[in-house]
Amino acid sequence: MPTHAFTIAKLADAAGVGVEAVRYYQRGGLLAAPKRVDGGFRQYSDDDVLRLRFIKRAQTLGYSLEDIAELMSLSATRDRLRVREITRKRVAEIRERVADLQSMASALENLADCCAQAPEGAACTIIAALAGSQDSDPRMADASLAGEVAA
Repeated sequence: MPTHAFTIAKLADAAGVGVEAVRYYQRGGLLAAPKRVDGGFRQYSDDDVLRLRFIKRAQTLGYSLEDIAELMSLSATRDRLRVREITRKRVAEIRERVADLQSMASALENLADCCAQAPEGAACTIIAALAGSQDSDPRMADASLAGEVAA
């Protein structure tokens, strides 16, 4: 398989990230400092492109940079148990976030329903709930609390 030499700009382009992201990952230890060639230019390899793509895909799935670093180090050890543990932890975090989002959606639906049932000319129930004032409608209190819990 032929290897390519990349400048930082070409590396970033090939991996689908920005130049600053490359520098950020280097500072964070996720990407090794490249060798320098004549003229002091940094030279990156195909492996660096693959590493950046791995980082980008893992971030898209919500892995933390700390978890990504561990996953990359585990790829050499083939410790599948630890990889599964990290992934299951991420799944649990996602499910918790989904539950929070469902609670928020329910609260917003309740607010919209209250707004639709309010008499013409009355103060906006959604604005009142967001401002923290409580209406006699218990759904308003539930909606306000759901937003505070999810935050």
